[in-house]
Order: sequence, then C-alpha cells, then structure tokens
Amino acid sequence: MGKATQIYRNGTILTMDSRGSVVSALAVEGNVVLAVGTDDDVMAHAGPDTVVTDLRGRTMLPGFIDGHSHFVWAGLMFATQLDLSSPPVGKVKDIAEIRDLLKEKAASTPKGEWILGYGYDDTALADRRHPLASDMDDVTPDHPVLLRHVSGHLCSCNSRALALVGYDRNTPDPLGGIIRRDGHGNPNGVLEEPPAMNPVAALLPEASEEDWMRSIVTACDAYTAKGVTSAQDGFTQEKQWAQLRKAHEKGLLRNRVQILPGLGCCDLNQFTSHASGTPLTADRKISLGAVKHLVDGSLQCYTGCLSNPYHKIIYDLPDGPMWRGYIQENPEGFIDRIVALHRQGWQIAIHGNGDEAIQLILDAYEEAQKRYPRADARHIIIHCQTVREDQLDRIKRLGVVPSFFVVHTYFWGDRHRDIFLGPDRAKRISPLRSALKRGILFSNHNDTFVTPIDPLLSVWSAVNRITSSGQVLGEEYTISVMDALRSVTSWAAYQACEETSKGSLEPGKLADMVVLGGNPLAVDKKAIRDIPVLATIVGNELVYGSLE
Repeated sequence: MGKATQIYRNGTILTMDSRGSVVSALAVEGNVVLAVGTDDDVMAHAGPDTVVTDLRGRTMLPGFIDGHSHFVWAGLMFATQLDLSSPPVGKVKDIAEIRDLLKEKAASTPKGEWILGYGYDDTALADRRHPLASDMDDVTPDHPVLLRHVSGHLCSCNSRALALVGYDRNTPDPLGGIIRRDGHGNPNGVLEEPPAMNPVAALLPEASEEDWMRSIVTACDAYTAKGVTSAQDGFTQEKQWAQLRKAHEKGLLRNRVQILPGLGCCDLNQFTSHASGTPLTADRKISLGAVKHLVDGSLQCYTGCLSNPYHKIIYDLPDGPMWRGYIQENPEGFIDRIVALHRQGWQIAIHGNGDEAIQLILDAYEEAQKRYPRADARHIIIHCQTVREDQLDRIKRLGVVPSFFVVHTYFWGDRHRDIFLGPDRAKRISPLRSALKRGILFSNHNDTFVTPIDPLLSVWSAVNRITSSGQVLGEEYTISVMDALRSVTSWAAYQACEETSKGSLEPGKLADMVVLGGNPLAVDKKAIRDIPVLATIVGNELVYGSLE
C-alpha cells in the first residue's frame, strides 16, 4: 500500500467520476491522486511524513477545465490595454466615456505610440453604435488607436491608424472581411473580421518580454482565482507559444495550459506528435490540443453566418433586412484544408456561431471521415451557438464535441432575443438539454477575453439560463447541476483528450483540485455563481487561496 504525501479529510469531495461518487477524503502521492473514500479508508494510506489537511466540511472538486479561451492574449489585454467593457463586466456606458478614457490615455502616452483598448460593446452602449474614427480623432490627434470589440471579431480605429495601413475609399473589402464606410465611401474606422483587421494589427509594436511575462502572470492570477487548473490558449500564434514557453522556463506558469495552434499562424511541423493531450513539457504543465480554425464571426456584431436573416438590423449592412452574415473563405478550399489536417491525424477545433457556418463545419468533418475514416477523431465545434436539432443529429453520428458558450444567455441573451436572433432562435442558443438527450458530451466555456473566466458562472447559466435583466431564456434547454459540473470538468477533459489524467478525482489522475465555499449540488441553483473559490491546487501545489 502506497504512503500518501498528503491527505485531505472531513470534506465533501465530488469526484466527478462516472458514478458521481461523493466521498469525504482523498490521498495524494506526489502530484497524483492515490486514493479516495471514507476518512478511515484513506487514512490507512498515512505515513509518518504525511501532511493531513482537515477540509472542515468544505467542498472539493477536480479543478475546472477551461473548454475554450485565449489565455495568453487575454492576459496581455488585461495587463497592458484600456478596459472599455460595459456593465455587467465593466463601467463604460457610452461613447463619451470612451472618449474620456482615450483622452486620459493620450495625455500619458508619448506622441506617435499606439493606444490599444478592448472590450467595447456597441449594443451595450447608450449610443447603440460603434465608436468611429470621427469620435476619436480630436482626442487622439497624435496617436494611432485600435479598439477591439468585445467579440474580438471587429475593431475600430482612428484616422491616424487607417492612414498608417493605407485604407482609403479606393481600398476594396478583403475576402472574408469588411471595411465599413461613411456616406461618402470613406472608411469610418470600423473593420470586420481578421482579413480586414490583420493589416492594422501587423503594424502594432511587439510587446516587450517584460510585458509578456506580466501578462501571463496576470492570466494565471485570473484563472486560478476562479478554480481553473487547466486553461486553454485557443488559436495560439507562434509568438504566443514562444512566450508561454519562456514563462514556463521562468517558473511563472502556475496552472496548466493546452495550446490550440492557430491554422496559418503557428508552424504545425514543429510538433513531433499530432495527438491532442500530448505533453509538451516534462511536468505536463503545457499540452498540445487541436488545430484551431474559424469560418464565421460573431452574432453580436452581425458577422456570424446564419441560414435565415438576422432579426433586426440596426446598422446599414449590405443586404439590409436580408443580412445573414458571411463565411470567411471559399467553402471548397476550407473543406480541403480540413480533410488534409484530419488525414494527418490532427484533432480539429473550428469556431462556428451561425447555423450556416455550423453546416459547413459538419460538411467538412463528414467529408474528412468519408475520405479517410478515423475512429474517435473527436473534432470540435467551438461556440456552436445556433446549432439546429438536425445538426445535433449529425454531431452525434460524427462523434463531434461541441464546446458551448452558454454564458451568452447571461451577457447577451436579452439582445439575442430582441435584436440579433428574435425570440425563437434566441431561446435555443447553446441547447444543452437537446445535446444531452442524444448522449452528446460537451464542454462549456467563457471564451476569455470575451467574457471573464468563471466556470461557476457557466454552471449557473447552464442550469438557470437567466439573462442580465433577470429573465429566463429557453428554460427547456437547462440541464442538471451535476451535468453542468461535468461540462467544466470530466467532459471538458474528454474534449481535450486528457480524460485519463484530468477531469475527475480518481487514483492515478493528476492532483488538480478546487475547494469551494459551498456545495453546488446543495445550494439554491440561483446561488451557484456566488459560491466562493477558497483554494486552487495544481499537482497538489496550492496556487491560489488558502486551506486554513
């Protein structure tokens, strides 16, 4: 019988194993779970040097696993850029306040240097529109400015930035993107999707190594404070991968991270294995995940691709009331790329919000399996927001894993109902119960930087579907608390192809745990979001909080 390095006893331990076992004690040997069970059973593993920690009835779970976010990029935004978020995340209520923040930042920024901001949300502002170049030019005459929309799929620039990139009335819209214009055909500052944004982003100065390290520490602080032991860096670029390795070498990385190499911006040939879940560091702090790609944009900025028009159009868009969003590339070329990656053995994760985009993703996955059958490919649809019932049938048949963005019901649910989708489609976003009825396993995510990292808020949203105004959106698609917890633990581990080492507290798995100030299975389901995270433990190392 092995001797425990540490024993946690007298607790309520939700193991999240396949049986939903609840025990009172857990033993750890080194950085892995040795045993779980009753206090008496587990104390039999104690030796003279075993540290015994009394949980005093508190609740322990496997550490939360982030189903999808942008760990490194989020940290860089949080640490170095202007926060322009509106309630309930931030305080910015209108464009006048954005102007004030820009004016204040310009006063402390050397002339000619870029000013960057993130998180503005046009339909959450009193103005109900994007900040334009004309709103920024007089308060930032000496600085180029780039402000990222909360979705990340759109940005607004001032005239100085537009001039630097060479955008004028004669610049054509790139394939898969739009340069929005004023009544005279001149760019108004708003750029849609990467093809239009990337030329401006290419002009931004590279962050210093000091800023990168500070950013990763900031991300670690944010994620561990919410009980996340395994984060995801979705669409990892080469520079982000390099800085993540440096942070790990310096001992700054406190949680685990799975990287999802971005197609076209990360060299896939550098990885000796294509298998998701492959450790990339000896201590398993960093692992390899799926290749990340995207085919459409965001519903809340009208770039998600739907099969039927948006509910209400509040901007001057090309097709007026018939606007459905758009696919970002040629469908045939997209399918060929996905087939090639599948043939090479990669797991693939594709961003898809609109049901028309989801249809194309499923077409690509089905064609890949038709040409090169592969068992348990476990390809992913990220967000999968407006998935239809017939598409869920295909997802089940193809063995695809949806990673749902269920907190959209809270942050944008009212606006989906009243503006973007209308009542019928809005109540079906992230239809978790429909997926479960088919036996589809899924994860839930926060897509941080888009919304703050908070797995318990995802659980709360999955079981309540309450909007920010307090209304219920699609009660028939709610799920149980236990299933919601699985979507941020064991099922999220399955999506990441790491279910043999993470996601539940069972012997042989990593000792990654979170200790909560309440039991999600016992409190009122509307109070789940308010349960405090008391401690976060990675490999049996306390990385946040206290067990005192």
